[in-house]
Amino acid sequence: MQPLFIQGVLEQIQANIVNFIDFLPTLFAAILIVLAGFAVGTFLQPIVSRTARRIELDEKVRQTPFGPLFPDEEGAVSNALGAIVKYYVLLIAIFAAAEWIELQFVTTWLESAISYLPSLVAGVVILLVGFFVADHVANTVRRSEVARESGFSAALAAGTKVFLYFVVVVIGLDTMGVPVAILYTFAQAFAFAFGLAAAIAIGIAFGWGGKDYVSENIDGWLESSKDVAGDDQADD
Repeated sequence: MQPLFIQGVLEQIQANIVNFIDFLPTLFAAILIVLAGFAVGTFLQPIVSRTARRIELDEKVRQTPFGPLFPDEEGAVSNALGAIVKYYVLLIAIFAAAEWIELQFVTTWLESAISYLPSLVAGVVILLVGFFVADHVANTVRRSEVARESGFSAALAAGTKVFLYFVVVVIGLDTMGVPVAILYTFAQAFAFAFGLAAAIAIGIAFGWGGKDYVSENIDGWLESSKDVAGDDQADD
């Protein structure tokens, strides 16, 4: 009985060793894939960082609400972008390695992550570019002659910035796949309230500004109406 048990254990150990030896080439190939991805990502990282600095990405991002998210050190945004590219390439390599050794659970998770990352990056880019453009437009409105003459240049610029920020956030989140239906509801309510407030303000402004004009000219209007009435009676 005991020799048979020992023989069974030895056969199981032998089978495991054979399976492991058979698996070694597959494991070795997967490791090479990951190392290759790491090498490619490391090679691309400084290229992306230099390109970002060349187009002055740091200065543009610092002018947006994303600026405080990065350290104050020089080139922080460019370096962060380079690191993102590096690890994205590494993630693709890990996915390929997991696919190679048929790790179904890891493959499914990595596939979902890799397929979502482009949408995430596109949404972040939209937010960055949109915030930068919104700031530029708001500054243009603030410096415009019409805004300065109105005396409300700061309020007009702030309103323009808030409106454009909201549009950019909605588009960016929608690109990322985040549900934005509730934002549309808030936008409609805000637009209705803003329109109502603007109409009331305009009405009050015209009414308050026109009362002096009416009081100054009411006597003349009454005299003119009396003259017209007298002329009509004389004609009769």
